[in-house]
Amino acid sequence: MRMLLSLGAAILIVAAAPPGRRPQAATTGPDSGAELIGRPAPRWTFDRWIGTEPMTLEKLRGKVVLLRWWTEGCHFCSTTLPVVDRLRKADQASGLVVIGVFHPKPPHPVSDKHILAVARRIGFSGPIAVDGTWSTLDRYWLDGHPERDWTSVSFLIDREGVIRWVHGGGEYHPSRDPAHARCDLEYRDLEKALSAALAEQGQGTRRGAG
Repeated sequence: MRMLLSLGAAILIVAAAPPGRRPQAATTGPDSGAELIGRPAPRWTFDRWIGTEPMTLEKLRGKVVLLRWWTEGCHFCSTTLPVVDRLRKADQASGLVVIGVFHPKPPHPVSDKHILAVARRIGFSGPIAVDGTWSTLDRYWLDGHPERDWTSVSFLIDREGVIRWVHGGGEYHPSRDPAHARCDLEYRDLEKALSAALAEQGQGTRRGAG
């Protein structure tokens, strides 16, 4: 009887959960997002920018752009942001722009000073966009996909504004630790996609292009 009562209570709790809730913690494995590769990157509408003038995809045409969503208290973000910052420093002269997209989880007001302090503590010194209400995260990743509960996602966008690589959440970094073999593999995938995108000459960077 006690088991039946517990089961009934659990059913009531689930039934009472608000529809369309925001994911607060990952409960399943990350989605690959493979169906997005080859599609034009959606327009972003970030609340504000920290450490840089506002950027748009149009202004960045001819550049290779790596977007990485991150938030405070996220272990995966803490291990990955320093890695993408090293890529930024190594390849910015070749046309790479890395943007760390801060999204408070759950959405709530956070000061620029606090966001910047957290980013520096983690080891990211690149430009930061603030997606305070997750509007761009929704457009890029969550809309129409209630099964997606990872939000620390990454997108590599080529010089023509086309998505070339997607990481559906979690961490990626070089590692020889067998426990992090997947992290290392996914980092190598990013390296390959990034090298290919940087090697290409976009329409916006070709001589004589308007």
